[in-house]
Amino acid sequence: MTMWTHSRSSGQRGAEGDRTGGASGDAMTDATGTDAHVQADTRDPVSWFEPGVAVPPIPLRRNGVAAVASADDAGETQSRPGEEDAPSPDGESGAHAVAGTEAEPERTLDVQPPNTTGLDGEALRESLALVEDHLDAVGVDFYAQLFTIAPESRELFGAGMAVQRSRLVGALVSIVGSADDRDTLVPYLEGLGRDHRKFGVIDQHYAPVGTALVLAIRRALGDQWTPRFESAWIEAYDRIAAIMVGAARRDAVISPPWWDAEVVYHRRILDDLAIMQVRPHTDYPYRPGQYTYLTTPRRPKIWRAYSMASAPRDDGLLEFHVRTVGAGWVSSALVWRTEPGDILHLGAPQGHDVATPRSEHDLLCITGGTGIAPVLATLQELEQRQDGRRVHVFYAGRDRDHLYALPHLESIGVRYRRLTVVPVVSPDGPTDRSPDLMGNIVSAYGDWRKHRVYVAGPTTMVATSLERLREQGVPDEQIVVDDYGLW
Repeated sequence: MTMWTHSRSSGQRGAEGDRTGGASGDAMTDATGTDAHVQADTRDPVSWFEPGVAVPPIPLRRNGVAAVASADDAGETQSRPGEEDAPSPDGESGAHAVAGTEAEPERTLDVQPPNTTGLDGEALRESLALVEDHLDAVGVDFYAQLFTIAPESRELFGAGMAVQRSRLVGALVSIVGSADDRDTLVPYLEGLGRDHRKFGVIDQHYAPVGTALVLAIRRALGDQWTPRFESAWIEAYDRIAAIMVGAARRDAVISPPWWDAEVVYHRRILDDLAIMQVRPHTDYPYRPGQYTYLTTPRRPKIWRAYSMASAPRDDGLLEFHVRTVGAGWVSSALVWRTEPGDILHLGAPQGHDVATPRSEHDLLCITGGTGIAPVLATLQELEQRQDGRRVHVFYAGRDRDHLYALPHLESIGVRYRRLTVVPVVSPDGPTDRSPDLMGNIVSAYGDWRKHRVYVAGPTTMVATSLERLREQGVPDEQIVVDDYGLW
């Protein structure tokens, strides 16, 4: 069944909250079952800091504003092309989350559970809170210091660094937010360690990174820096590096750092949106709802996240929907300059299996723009196995033309009769950016407290939809979120 819904919204924009997780002296146990101690690992006596790098005296300035400004040119010498390299809603999932995703970080430091890591989480949170309004500047200074300490590390990155700095800030917030929670922190760091293999990161890169990180935070804090802060960050980074390196080593035994994939189909269906299919050269295992970071030879070493728009197929083909806004670096190359025969690199699949067969709950999908891609993959999977769950899909577009996947949804609905599709456009067309439009429609349509919920699309739509769902009492643990950035 398909229903067109038009509505004018009102109300305040909501805010998405992260779902991230006293000090105990217990050592952390990593996935191998061995202890990953705070200082150098006793099995491999190495500290993840660069030896012999002098830390300059602390300048008498607060928040490091002057220091960051003076370091900006050093960090950006090769990073200021004429295009803007900012996250855009072209399929980037950035911090892919369960009400927490790899896009713009939610910069809040929540009340923490009891400490299960042995790290000084209180000191980490306190120090990061002192520079919370200047985290972007900390990112700039970090890369300036890193490229000074280890100039060869510059080769690991593409020309544009803005998105990379955003990811660094997001990772810092996530790590500090879960610094007391071993069950949250270890899997997150193991994922980072595995994922960094695609950049060419090796063990030797971790030492200068640790030095640059502590130095950047120290410079930002100025005279607020304390010996306790320094000890907390050094201990934390030694632990972070040990877990990431261990995960990368284990992953190298079973998986390549990336997969080569040939573009076999490319069609621009709107001026700013293309559908492409690629065939990996070797088996690429993933689940519907997951995403991958990919890079194109037309924008080497710049990786962006895109959700798979197709369920796993016998012929191995993967489909991606890519939308570009302005001069997005990778998205513009994928939409306007990619051709069949091009070879892309795909990182390992990440994210959540939205079509998980372990759930008996009906499914609610709230999506806009290219956020429909993982929903299509999920529906294909449910159709193939004739899943008995009911699925409601609310699908928003700037206008009817941008509801490009509606024919595909209707085709699936003919075969999968438990699917209900509700297209949503504003009566004011693409100029209407009323943030409450989707949230109000979803809230008025029904009671979703017993549903599993997947929300993917523009930031404002995601935020207000989450606000309405929480007002209904839908538990956060039933919600998976992909925030694709601003329209």
